[in-house]
Amino acid sequence: MDTNKQITIVGAGPAGLTASIALRQAGYNVNLYEQNNNVGLRFNGDFQGLENWSDEEDTLDILSNLGIKINFLCHPYYGNDGIFYGPNLKQVKVKTSRPLFYLIERGSSENSLDRGLLKQAEEAGVNIFWGQKLDSVKDGLAIVGTGPKAADAIAKGMVFSTSYKNIFVGFLDNKIAPKAYAYLLVNNGKATFATCLFEDFKNEKLYYNRALSAMDSVLDIDKIAPKEFGGFVNFFTEPIYSKNNRILYVGENAGFQDALWGFGIKYAMLSGYYAAQSIINKQDYKELCEEHLRPKLKTSLANRFLFAHFTNYGYSFILSKLGSYPDVIPPLRKHYNQSNTKKVFYQICKRWYKSRLIDKQCLHKNCDCVWCRHGKAEHGEAAVNC
Repeated sequence: MDTNKQITIVGAGPAGLTASIALRQAGYNVNLYEQNNNVGLRFNGDFQGLENWSDEEDTLDILSNLGIKINFLCHPYYGNDGIFYGPNLKQVKVKTSRPLFYLIERGSSENSLDRGLLKQAEEAGVNIFWGQKLDSVKDGLAIVGTGPKAADAIAKGMVFSTSYKNIFVGFLDNKIAPKAYAYLLVNNGKATFATCLFEDFKNEKLYYNRALSAMDSVLDIDKIAPKEFGGFVNFFTEPIYSKNNRILYVGENAGFQDALWGFGIKYAMLSGYYAAQSIINKQDYKELCEEHLRPKLKTSLANRFLFAHFTNYGYSFILSKLGSYPDVIPPLRKHYNQSNTKKVFYQICKRWYKSRLIDKQCLHKNCDCVWCRHGKAEHGEAAVNC
């Protein structure tokens, strides 16, 4: 290893850890600073999904190409493993030729994605400094992945134990999840139920209770030791890539998030990998992201604009259409790839959304503050209120 090659990483989320693993494998000396004393403290052992429909390549193959091993819970769920419910609880099932998504766990447990990535970083020899909030980087290159800064969409839910079989259930209904969705994920005796909101946050408890009643009306599922939790995600009309040519932003901190459904984990990990590759191969980080990530991010924002204007009637039509396909993966992939129509709606979206993110500017000239994006930054527009 060439110890003269020194990189600083701020934040031990999926993006920062993926970047640290890639850099260390390439011979760099990596110091990773995390303000908390463990990984995954934003989460509560809740289940999430690694979507598997937007790319031709299977998600597990993509992770393998990033140098990431599967040492965490990563359970495939096919179309016939679940049910979707539209307004009035009309049931729809979809067919898939490959897993629709891979169920993962978030948090600090041994089986979580966060813990698995941490183990891989430690095995690679990354120097991790816990409980240290790094406010600025004076010298050298840095990668910053400190997570979302504002709530453009929120989730209210609970984790619990259950004897119910492995299943996923999705609900589309503005009465229980305004302009979003509610979901149930069950795997080996553990479950996560949540409703997501893109508006009317102050009534989150009302929507949560309605969503819970909807689930109970269609499933006879026991709930042992339930524990409530909340979460949020942040969207940008355009990612913020770097500042002063020294600080590279990755993950949700840079705006890499799926604006339609909030399936942003793969984007976060890919952004961390491309940040690392830009350093290793002396490539332009912005150009890598513009080529590999930006097209789908633009399309997801266009999809968000369209979905936000659907009524419950529109949700019923969408689910009925998806249920008619012999394999739902190709049409989903089509809707996640750019088209002339989606490009037009993306331009509309940029004008339509307003930011919930207030980026407080520091007073330093050409600052090196990791939290402030001002200075000589390569950035787009502010975060959006989707």
